Amino acid sequence: MTTQQVHCTREASIALAQTTESTRNRFLEHLMDCVGNKQRELLKANKKDIMHAAKAGLSAPMVARLRLDAQGIHTMIQRIEEVKKLDSGLGSIREEKITADGLRIRKVSVPLGVIFVIYEARPEVTIDVAALCIKSGNAAILKGGSEALQTNTVLYQCIEDALHRSALHPDTVRFVTKRSEVPYLLKQSGYIDLVIARGGYDLVKAVRSQSTIPVLSHAAGGARIYVDKSADLLMARKIIINAKVSKSAACNSLDTIVIHENIAAAFVPKITSALKASGVEIVEHDWDTEFLGLRVSIKTVQNVGKAVAFIRLHSKGHSEGIVAEDQKVIDFFVQSIDAAAVFVNCSTRLHDGYVFGLGSEMGISTGKLHARGPVGLKELTTYKWEVYGHGHIRE
Repeated sequence: MTTQQVHCTREASIALAQTTESTRNRFLEHLMDCVGNKQRELLKANKKDIMHAAKAGLSAPMVARLRLDAQGIHTMIQRIEEVKKLDSGLGSIREEKITADGLRIRKVSVPLGVIFVIYEARPEVTIDVAALCIKSGNAAILKGGSEALQTNTVLYQCIEDALHRSALHPDTVRFVTKRSEVPYLLKQSGYIDLVIARGGYDLVKAVRSQSTIPVLSHAAGGARIYVDKSADLLMARKIIINAKVSKSAACNSLDTIVIHENIAAAFVPKITSALKASGVEIVEHDWDTEFLGLRVSIKTVQNVGKAVAFIRLHSKGHSEGIVAEDQKVIDFFVQSIDAAAVFVNCSTRLHDGYVFGLGSEMGISTGKLHARGPVGLKELTTYKWEVYGHGHIRE
């Protein structure tokens, strides 16, 4: 992209911020229509991407994230619909006060401006980003992975069509195909307000090191689940199998099971057998790897204090869980674990913007400034102060 093109996207963001919620919802309606109408074309394009990925020797987790089927397209449309139903909150007054001398001060929700999103594999991110950005009044620059280029190209055609049909500026969403353009864009702090990085550790590390723009990201994911001696073991088994098997390539999937030693003799053989029956390999003494596949490790501890110490040592700050019935144990665990989300008696696979009622998400942030956990509509807004007076001056 040239400086002029980035400038045009900045101008488009200013125009978008002045639109009504109904106008932005109209974009989402057209986007749903186009994605549905292009299902056959999308499946054909995705098949090409899968074939290219296989020839290039991409890892099984990467190929799994890349794959898009009819159900995936249906889910994509559902997520747009959910975003459409939500209130963006733009223009809402977060705080308001009137001073003793009549000065009226408001804190008002506004868009961030221009968001540059860099991501790998998952083509559905293209639509999630466009839907969330337009709904929240932000312009977007998208850089998907080259492994999903064919699928993303068709999806971007849908975005262009929806922009045109809803009479929004054509530069409101831009699609970047060349990796060589990324370093330049990461330096455009005068035009771009936020960078969101979704992908492997190497990608996120490179973005963080090169960007002069604030970055939202998580460098690594994975989860640990502690099974306390007070746990309902049938529930624990159900949760663990789901957290590991339902989508092992996901960043919220289970990597290590932490088990209280008092139940280890009875529970470890049963959960090991159940995991192996689901195709999961049990790995010994690997507490730090984000497996992103059908592998898991098991650690036995003396008590919840030891469990917390172990998890804090190996956590990536993404998703951590506990299965327990003892409320004191639960309270201690929740208060002691520092992660974007903590799951009590439920699967870590629930760490998702759609599940949390955000309609969709831009990704999971493990940072602590501005946004943490799923990044949805509210996390894509900031605020400005509006001050109304009647000739007031500073004495």
